[in-house]
Amino acid sequence: MTHRLLRGDGQFAEAVGAGVRLRSTQEYMDGESTIVAFRHPGVGDEHVAALNAFAQQHAGKKYNTAGIVLQAPFSIGRQYCELPLIPGLVRDYCIRGLAAIQLGAIRNDRFFCSQFVLEAYRHARLPLTTADPRLISPADLLHMREGDVPSVRTEQTLQYVGHLKTAPMPSDEMAVGMAD
Repeated sequence: MTHRLLRGDGQFAEAVGAGVRLRSTQEYMDGESTIVAFRHPGVGDEHVAALNAFAQQHAGKKYNTAGIVLQAPFSIGRQYCELPLIPGLVRDYCIRGLAAIQLGAIRNDRFFCSQFVLEAYRHARLPLTTADPRLISPADLLHMREGDVPSVRTEQTLQYVGHLKTAPMPSDEMAVGMAD
């Protein structure tokens, strides 16, 4: 699961193992089997300009490998903070405290995919959460959509736009699915 920003100029901006890069929409569409789009409901022209400027400014930066590697143990440990009996405010403090211990002072001049998207929205003054983007996993960002239960406090849920592309079902499976 990788998160990207659609720039509106025929390009996607993404943070992947190769770093932050811009790709044409066609190249992106050709290279993915399933693409689902979400949007912030408050995006206006000035926000699009800020998102594009952020993507352009960071194109070519290195990937936050340390940040994504440290996400795994942090994601496991934070489950204790997310027990159903723990109130929301206590959960947030618990997660932030655990992050300070487990993630330490990770560099903030590099991005992994969800961190890149959250920082871009923050730069455009449309924050999705007040949590540090380095603490948010790709799965956390996915759960910030309308109707879902986010694991961190959100400022704004994302609206589902649609499936832009779905993986085709192999013809063998279609034949099996239609058999009586």
